[in-house]
Amino acid sequence: MIPTKKDIMLFLLIAFGFSWLAWWGLYIGTRLPIEAIVLIGAFGPSLAGSYMAFRENGWAGVITLWKRGFEWRMAGRFYAFGLLFLPMIFLIAYWWSDGEGALLFERTWLILPIFVYMLFIGGTIQEEYGWRGYLLDAFQLKTTPIKASLFVGGIWTVWHTPLFFMGGTGQALIPFWAYAMAILAFTFIISWLYNVTTMNLWSVFLLHTMFNVSFALIPLMDPGVFPIGFLHLTLLLVTTAIVLIWQTHGHLGYDHLEQLEAVEGSHQPNVTPEPDAGKD
Repeated sequence: MIPTKKDIMLFLLIAFGFSWLAWWGLYIGTRLPIEAIVLIGAFGPSLAGSYMAFRENGWAGVITLWKRGFEWRMAGRFYAFGLLFLPMIFLIAYWWSDGEGALLFERTWLILPIFVYMLFIGGTIQEEYGWRGYLLDAFQLKTTPIKASLFVGGIWTVWHTPLFFMGGTGQALIPFWAYAMAILAFTFIISWLYNVTTMNLWSVFLLHTMFNVSFALIPLMDPGVFPIGFLHLTLLLVTTAIVLIWQTHGHLGYDHLEQLEAVEGSHQPNVTPEPDAGKD
């Protein structure tokens, strides 16, 4: 079933409504740590994606969606890209900016626990069942992969807006325009990996998680200092996105018929076929 405009608007209403109300309400009305506030509000997109799956196929649809996030079977080259690409360009931006004090070098053992934290409560699971598990699919079935990625990237950027006005968030240290460029470029990279792995959400989970892990372990900005390191990162992300668009002739690895079959298959509950009565 191809989502309608009303379906997409309902998804956005739930995603933005939950996140923005939670962020502003908790920030203004409670004394919770900023990390807890961000964590709670971040569930908006995946709650919205799960609701849309429930609306279409009940709990079977929700379970199917959740399982899609942990489809481990994927080509080794895509595992390598998902795990290594972002740390590599973070390090390039770090060295380019003459950065120092990276926990990646001082406490390498932190990689695994931070990965687990970022995967489950650091943003990935809270968001990706919505942004890629629902919204990117919906847009790519209606328009070109480039336009779909622009729409998702723009929406994803705007969704983060309240965090720029809250002290203690990473967004509060970054100019909005630079963050918007980085998110838009990153969205094209995610779309490409998602498409070439035939809509494997686990590949997106890896990429999103490694962005957050790299952000935590490789410092690119300091309070009160112009974030030149983040600008270098943005330039590298934009360059990568342009190369991917050029190399794929704008398709970003998308095959409409293949993706349509995958979307329709992911929306169907698992049913065990009855034995053929005509067989002996």
